[in-house]
Amino acid sequence: MTEIIELRPDKSLMNSAFEKYQFSSEVIPIISENKLKSHVYRLESNHNQESWLEARLFAFHNHLFNNVYDMSCWFIDETSAVWRLDKEGSLDQVYKLHTDTDLSKIIYNPSIGFTSNNILVISDGGENLHMLITSTGESKKYFLMNSIEPGIIMNVQYVEKSSKIVVIMCTIAVDDNQKKYTQLILLSYNLEYVEDKIGNIYCIDKQILKVQGTVDYAYLEKNGNYLHSICQDNINFEKNDTQETETEVKLPNSQIKIPNYHWSQDEESLTIWVKIPKQYNNKQPKINVKPLELSVTIDNEILIQGECQYRLEENMATWRQKEDILQIDLSKYESGLMWSELIKNDTGGEYLPNETLSAEIHEKLAHLCTDQQDVRGDQPCVGFNVEQLEECDLEGKDNFLQRINLLTQATTHLARLGSNNHVLFTCKRKHGQMVCLRCDHDACVWIIGNADDNTQWNLKHVHSFPGFGYVEASKTNKKFCVSPIDGSYIAIIEHARHVFLYEKPDIGEKIAKQRIVDLDCQASPIMGVVATNKYLIVLSKDKLYRLQICT
Repeated sequence: MTEIIELRPDKSLMNSAFEKYQFSSEVIPIISENKLKSHVYRLESNHNQESWLEARLFAFHNHLFNNVYDMSCWFIDETSAVWRLDKEGSLDQVYKLHTDTDLSKIIYNPSIGFTSNNILVISDGGENLHMLITSTGESKKYFLMNSIEPGIIMNVQYVEKSSKIVVIMCTIAVDDNQKKYTQLILLSYNLEYVEDKIGNIYCIDKQILKVQGTVDYAYLEKNGNYLHSICQDNINFEKNDTQETETEVKLPNSQIKIPNYHWSQDEESLTIWVKIPKQYNNKQPKINVKPLELSVTIDNEILIQGECQYRLEENMATWRQKEDILQIDLSKYESGLMWSELIKNDTGGEYLPNETLSAEIHEKLAHLCTDQQDVRGDQPCVGFNVEQLEECDLEGKDNFLQRINLLTQATTHLARLGSNNHVLFTCKRKHGQMVCLRCDHDACVWIIGNADDNTQWNLKHVHSFPGFGYVEASKTNKKFCVSPIDGSYIAIIEHARHVFLYEKPDIGEKIAKQRIVDLDCQASPIMGVVATNKYLIVLSKDKLYRLQICT
């Protein structure tokens, strides 16, 4: 049975006193600038790859890949050479992809994934996977896996217990109705040892997962049995060479697809909409409002009941019924206090943003993303436009965070993120991954770890960037959003030239620094970026920059 979970930010990590990210003239030094021997390899989409799903894959592809196990950075140039920048700043060529590949079979940009035990996997964007293994006391070994489905590597995991490597690939496919959708392909490879050394690698399993919509995050637990994902729809297990039937991972419709009620708010009041069961259409509702409790019943049928998050004006409720929809208006006891939930610990309701209130909040928080020392009166804010924020905040398809048992093909845990709380960035760690989600106007960073069994899932809110949701939305020329493992800052990188850095304020601080770097490379688009605790590494078409963030 699927356990419905709710990602509740830790209130002690939220900063309600924060006011703005203020421009700082403090210089971020570029400590190295390597001129590349050949341009970074970049494949443009072809005339058959014009869907929105494919546009996302190509437009936001990060061509710089971080190995968190030794903090090196990797990229591939136009000669198919694989380059490695170590943590000391030394740039070396370590491998070269085969150049006799049929170019017509190269569909996506190349990608690299890393896992423990000194194993890395390279996809050439076509039908080949290259596995490089540099185990301790063993010289480098290279294995070529061919005839795979072309795609982008999202995650690589070494499962120590079974001595296998699992590669998660993302690709775009076409169904029978010529509609495009996202596929996650899980390829499992067995490592065959000869005298304690890897002698051969061969494929032992393939699983194909189908998603109608985007996939922003995919991660395999270290035991190899559970998949984490953030996507926009149900996940179906498609049949493949070893499967006879197709199994759908069912979402609990009563709690996810059809909310029990909807609610909205402004600074003074709350509005609730409840769907009345057909058998009670001619019955009078009974609405009981106490300072910290609300109940709505019809003929002993409970529609809403529970403890409210904050106080209500007692017995001050009005209601009206139109067809099978009951609308209830309540008054807040504390004017101006915004609620994050109507009923405590109730996941059956869905919050609907108040458009008028949202516009007011946009206006009040405009100063958060100013690039100037101070903003007074009608002075404009650089890089901020209310219309751009409203475009970002338009409701789309809901996102779901899921944990799936790959053995039973069942969803064990599921959290509904809504359509606005989208992924701002992900950051790979040695154990588990870090995911930053927009939560209202803040950015909340979660560590999604491995679970010990089928019943517990480790999700921990570790820190927050107040107001950053609006800052990120204002950067319409944004290409990448990244953060280091220690979460000390977030960097927004534009398509060309500019880098914006926002430091994480301590709890209670009202102002945090915003710094800007001008790389002065208008003619050379930014192709990739990696954030570390000490450096920000930026890859353009022909240069590799290393910026020192802290000493």
